[in-house]
Amino acid sequence: MSSMTVAVHTGAVEQLADQGYCLLTDLLASDVLAELTAVFEKNFTQDQWGRNEFEGRRTQRIYSLLAKFPIVANLVEHPAIMKLLRLHLSESAILAACQATRIHPGETAQSLHADDDLAGVARPRPPWSLSVMWALSPYTPENGSTLLVPGSHKWEDGRKPDADEITSLSFDPGSALVWLGGVYHGGGANTSAESRTGISIIYFQPWLRQVENMVLAVPPASAAQYSETVQRLLGYGVAQPTFFGHVDGRDPIKLINEAIT
Repeated sequence: MSSMTVAVHTGAVEQLADQGYCLLTDLLASDVLAELTAVFEKNFTQDQWGRNEFEGRRTQRIYSLLAKFPIVANLVEHPAIMKLLRLHLSESAILAACQATRIHPGETAQSLHADDDLAGVARPRPPWSLSVMWALSPYTPENGSTLLVPGSHKWEDGRKPDADEITSLSFDPGSALVWLGGVYHGGGANTSAESRTGISIIYFQPWLRQVENMVLAVPPASAAQYSETVQRLLGYGVAQPTFFGHVDGRDPIKLINEAIT
């Protein structure tokens, strides 16, 4: 397994298409990063341990973040992420999952997987999802940084990664690691003495069912506090040009306006 630090570069769009991932650094203003760090320092509790090996017995998770912490919208609709999302998925892409994760010392490596494989459609295929791991603490190969297999989104069915094909990235708080849904990935083992904390966000094509039911998690009255971009990502919008997701023949974004009038 190799380790590398990837600097910001102008070829992020091309690298995402070619290698299946890219790393964007220094994306957050210092005050936003400080507030996010403070919020999650006080909100991880001892009853949030993973329920199985995949979630991680030494990993804590907080779900439905937009229902609890409005500041997370800064990540969900970050302009750099929106650019990649629109280019690689769809103008009508939706938010599938948004959770905070903290991997503690002693956690073992998560099994490598590709999110798009859940649909059971033969590889290779166009991307159905895009994932972003936002770092709120330093990420290193020693503390459980995300493992990736570059280029694996182009593989045929049946091929599995060898150990020397797996990459572990090092990056700083405020950075975002982005990968396509066909890329094999997983949380790394934490062999250090420190935990690592991040926010995992997944976006789907608009015709896929969300991992988290965002409309129930963030009902219209709560969604009203967010921008229209976030509202539509939550599911309060129709997919163009199909008009998938309408309510009584209307764009559901209108439900939010009615909820606050």
